[in-house]
Amino acid sequence: MADEEVATKKKGLHGWRAAVAVFGCGSLAAFGVFGVVVGLLGTFLSTLADGVDADSPPAELAQTSSQPREEFREDIFDFCDIITDISAVSIALTSEVGRPEDTSVDGGDPKDDDLVRSDQCAGIMRPASSSAEPWDFEFSYRAIIYSTDDDREEISASDLEDWRAEVQTSGMSVAEDGEISMADEAYYYYGEPASGPGTRYVVVARKRSAVFTIELNSPNDISPTVFEGEVLKMDARLDNDFGQFIPR
Repeated sequence: MADEEVATKKKGLHGWRAAVAVFGCGSLAAFGVFGVVVGLLGTFLSTLADGVDADSPPAELAQTSSQPREEFREDIFDFCDIITDISAVSIALTSEVGRPEDTSVDGGDPKDDDLVRSDQCAGIMRPASSSAEPWDFEFSYRAIIYSTDDDREEISASDLEDWRAEVQTSGMSVAEDGEISMADEAYYYYGEPASGPGTRYVVVARKRSAVFTIELNSPNDISPTVFEGEVLKMDARLDNDFGQFIPR
């Protein structure tokens, strides 16, 4: 009977031996699970790396390298629409807007690498002084969007000189002219219109590869300073929008 009790006491692990055994088994199990997780993670990363084309440019670079041509074909912007949206001035157009004309530089059909957008509109402007009669208002522009020889700046510079010459030879009696602080480059002409008494004020300006004119006519004697004040209220919006829509 005593032998049976001794044999029973020797079965199993007790005391510090049991603790060591439990700790050892738990550590091995933990290391085993960690090894499985690391292995799975390595496999996932390897698969992900293999799925990416090494020659593919980063998303940011791919976006910046895209050509803006599609923007002009899909979004038919018209600066005549923008004119009526300038809150700093009161302009009501009487001519139809929203129908810009797209041509090539030489006036033919537009092409992928040869696109000119132009339009003109007219109406009345009510100056800030409530006592003043409304002025006749005209606005026109010609924007070189693309040119085959990538000489948009040179073409627009030539357009600027041509449009200035048209004002000078229009029959207007110019009493004052000079530069005005608008866009990238701008000039004004003030005097009596060819049609008779009154005052006429014309601004010819260039922003990037676009040229535009603003013409104001009044039957009354309006000073060039008053005309200039109303025109300059449009400068910030025109400068921003021409700069945004006309590519560099």
